[in-house]
Amino acid sequence: MAESEEKLLNDYFQRIDVEAEDIPEVKLDAAIRKGMQLGNRKRSSFRKRYTVVALAVLAIALLIIVPWANQMANPVRAQLPPKSWGQLEVFRPIIANNLTITSALDAGIMKEVNISSGEVDGIKWTVNGIIADRRGIALLYTIQNNTDQKMQLMGLSLKKNSEDNYDLTGYSGFSNSNAQEAGSPGTTRMLEQIVWNKYRDDLTDELNITLSLYPVSKDPSGSSSDIKKLIVNIPLEANNNYFKGEIINLKESLSIAGQKIKMDNVYIGPTGIYMRENFDGDNTMRIFNMLSPKLVIGKGDHQEDLMWASGMNNYHNDNMRPDEPIKLEIEGISALDKSKVELVINTETQQILQAPDNNLTISKRMENEEQGILVLDYFIPKEDKEALGGSGFSLDDNFVDSTGSGHWLGRVKDGYSGYKEFNEGTKGTTITFFFNVGKEKLPQPLTFKFNSYPTVINEKASLRIK
Repeated sequence: MAESEEKLLNDYFQRIDVEAEDIPEVKLDAAIRKGMQLGNRKRSSFRKRYTVVALAVLAIALLIIVPWANQMANPVRAQLPPKSWGQLEVFRPIIANNLTITSALDAGIMKEVNISSGEVDGIKWTVNGIIADRRGIALLYTIQNNTDQKMQLMGLSLKKNSEDNYDLTGYSGFSNSNAQEAGSPGTTRMLEQIVWNKYRDDLTDELNITLSLYPVSKDPSGSSSDIKKLIVNIPLEANNNYFKGEIINLKESLSIAGQKIKMDNVYIGPTGIYMRENFDGDNTMRIFNMLSPKLVIGKGDHQEDLMWASGMNNYHNDNMRPDEPIKLEIEGISALDKSKVELVINTETQQILQAPDNNLTISKRMENEEQGILVLDYFIPKEDKEALGGSGFSLDDNFVDSTGSGHWLGRVKDGYSGYKEFNEGTKGTTITFFFNVGKEKLPQPLTFKFNSYPTVINEKASLRIK
């Protein structure tokens, strides 16, 4: 019986060898890892040995028999154990669920560089890993503070090379390890991502990066001479594929209620997916924003949402799926007819002469406010769940009087030109807005423009990005 079983297994594995070339590498890796795990387990009898072998055979057989489409029901990276990131593995707790960075590390396109600034007054800075493209950059770095002095992180400044006099500009966001404040005595590991303020094709051979730290002290007499500057130069060789990415020129546009939205400056790179919406000049409505925009990668059961990332018009990218289709999906728009985008108020008689609807009124609280403060109530009925999910409206900081002269809204609270309060009642929610139009007697009425208004059009639309 044993000889017969062994012969059957040998015959089966011979067939596997013949078909192995048709099995994707991912499947073979999974089968090998499965076999290695099973092979380490203690076997106490021939029956157990036979069961283990039979299960291994069954696992491989299933990989061949189950259709390829079913195998691709989940992302490839979810089918395998986490890949080792080598020396960058220590950054995994900081990176957490950042899809762009984790997939770049899994795909091997984040370069491990480990370039140090050298020690400056007991502080050493090391850039451990980097990815860069024409729209952004991401750095993994370590601050080693060998002093007892806590340092405050002032940020990074980047130049095209050490001789350049101008800093590269963009939006920056970072996260650090173990909730430790950056610059504290000891070791701090950081992930910092920078979104360039424009498409950059001028980065070539080198990147000069300066980290500035400032001693935390209660002494207000500290000067700029106390700032510690640590500098590294990162080589950006072309063969390292630092600038791997592509520009997508879209001919199609989104259409909601007859309003056209075109996506411009679409760039897909290792640091993310970047795009900017452009509203057609022939639209009859002013579109304030798109509702619930998201990118979807893949198709069928193999789809995955790519979430909004830090920075303007920036989405995460899955670097493990470079050839997958990507589309933009939205649930609708927030918009007003262009004839309704202005709010006209006589602030002396406290009358609203023009507004989008009757939900906007002069607040009774205005009677108790100081001169120059304009108080408006926006009422959201309880049944209006869509508007209730928003936060009312907003106005441009600039407004004009009846002669066409422009003026600026003043500060209301904490340096802001607008301030609001929420009050929930049995019939709905009232949002009270405070604006400072100034104490100067102005020719009436005053005209303001809306930056946003909670009028929504629910209509799904999608656009193929690639």
